[in-house]
Amino acid sequence: MAWIVSFTIIQSIGGGARTYFVWSMYYIITLPVFVAHTYILAYWLLPKTFFKGKLWLALAGSFILLVVFSIIELIVSNELVFSVFDPGKTFAPGYLNPGNIIISGVGNHYIILVFLAIKVGMSWYSSKNQTAGLMQIKMETELEIYRYQLQPKLILTLVEELEIITEKHPDRLPDMIIKTSNFLNHFLFDVKDELIPLSLEAKLIEEFLEIHKNALGARLNSSFIVNGNIQTHVCPPLLLLPFINNAIKLVYNCNNSFESTVLIKVEKKYLLLTFTFWSEDDFRMIQKEETEITKQRLMFSFPSKHRIIENLDDNFAELSLEIFN
Repeated sequence: MAWIVSFTIIQSIGGGARTYFVWSMYYIITLPVFVAHTYILAYWLLPKTFFKGKLWLALAGSFILLVVFSIIELIVSNELVFSVFDPGKTFAPGYLNPGNIIISGVGNHYIILVFLAIKVGMSWYSSKNQTAGLMQIKMETELEIYRYQLQPKLILTLVEELEIITEKHPDRLPDMIIKTSNFLNHFLFDVKDELIPLSLEAKLIEEFLEIHKNALGARLNSSFIVNGNIQTHVCPPLLLLPFINNAIKLVYNCNNSFESTVLIKVEKKYLLLTFTFWSEDDFRMIQKEETEITKQRLMFSFPSKHRIIENLDDNFAELSLEIFN
């Protein structure tokens, strides 16, 4: 439509209504010729020759198509357009000579380039969307695999820690088994969706910390703080637990005392999850893998609406996750 309207106006400027009518009929009637030429060129000739490295065959085929469709265009325009709608514009006898055919073919070649450009643009757009779709599927698969890997890792850690408590503080074992069982019920059966209620995420963190406070006693002083109405928010499951789990492992593997704080702050369109861990003695936390996968999870669920802040020192570690809705 853009082609027909724009070139009808260009050809008819200064003429009357009859001129506009004739040229509009010309572009409407000849348009299928150019479209057919373009489709044969783009979908048949080029894939079979140019894209397979047969350059000279592509050039020869393009020239043959140019000649054939130039003859068709001359016949259609003369016999079906000018002879019918404006006999004064009909061509002189013998108009199908090599000179006219080449001149007409070259003169009309720009429309082929226009249609090819549209074809290339549409192919690029389709390819880009397809690539984006594949990347989305890849990301979803990676995150799903991570979640299924995270569950056995945390469970294994809990089992190992139960063994340690059995050896060192057998009197704490019954209470720890009860708390671990409650945690696993929520951890294994309630965390199935891409986004879960923030209240469930908070419950999992609180139960996880309670398990280890009970097991470690005075060596782990932990605080859990919630500000705001967490019932109105959702978040990807198990965002902070991998970081908390890494920190807790340090406590089990040394004799130092540690303090930890989990802060969940909620506003109308803002969510803050912060985990702080420190000791009077130096320690070293390595959590590059957890940070990278957390970035991917937040990018997947909240693209351009999140921020991760890390602060690591010799005896201090802090991670803050901000989500803007």
